[in-house]
Amino acid sequence: MPVTSPRRRSRIRAAALVVLALEVPLAAALFVANTVSPARALEPGAHAFLQEHPDGTPVTWDPCSPIGYAVNWDHAPDGALALLGEAVNTVEDATGLTFQALGSTRVSPTSASAVDVLPAGAEVLISWVPGADEQLYRDGEALAWARPTATGGVWTRGQVSLDADYFAEASHEQARGTLLHELGHLVGLGHVDDPGQLMDGGGSRGRVYQQGDLEGLAELGPRSGPRCA
Repeated sequence: MPVTSPRRRSRIRAAALVVLALEVPLAAALFVANTVSPARALEPGAHAFLQEHPDGTPVTWDPCSPIGYAVNWDHAPDGALALLGEAVNTVEDATGLTFQALGSTRVSPTSASAVDVLPAGAEVLISWVPGADEQLYRDGEALAWARPTATGGVWTRGQVSLDADYFAEASHEQARGTLLHELGHLVGLGHVDDPGQLMDGGGSRGRVYQQGDLEGLAELGPRSGPRCA
C-alpha cells in the first residue's frame, strides 16, 4: 500500500527551511500492526520506519533483487545526472541494497499506476516536476515527495517526485539533502523528531545522513537487516 511523504517548504523561508510531513493512508493500518506517526519523538540519534511488521521489523525491499528505476529527465536541472548518481550510491552504501538504472521515460508521476508503464524491470519512477504541474509545489507546500508501495510484506515499487523549480535554484548541497531525504523514504525510513537527523520531520537543514539515519538505513538492507538467502 502506498505511503506518501512530501518534503514541505516554509512559506517564510522557502529556500532555506523545509518542513516535513508523513501522510499515511488509513488503509496502511490494514497491512501492518504498527504504522509510524508523522514525526515520531525518539531519542537523539534514533530512527523510524514508514511501516513495520507485527514483530517490529521494518518493511523493506527484497535484498536479493536490484531496485530497478527509470528517470523522467524532461524537467531535470543541470547536474541532475551526477546528483542522482551520487545520492543513489550513498543509499546503496548505507543499506547494502542495489539500485539498477533502467533508462529514461516520459511517464509523469500522476498516480501510483505510473510505474506500470515504465521500462521492463523498473519498479521506481524518479522525476522532476514543474511547480505548475503539482498542487503541492504550486501552493508552495512541498519540495518533493516519495511514495513506496508494499505488496506481500515488502516494498515492490515506488515514486520520487522532485520540484523542478526548487532544484533549478537550489545549491548542490540543498538539492542533495532533499534528494537523500526522499530516497530515505523510498527505501523505508520514516520521520523522526530530531533536527540533527536528515530524516527529521520538523525542518532539518541537514544535507547528509547522520548517525540515526545511517543506523536506520542499515536495518533496511543487508548491512544489518534482511539478507539474501
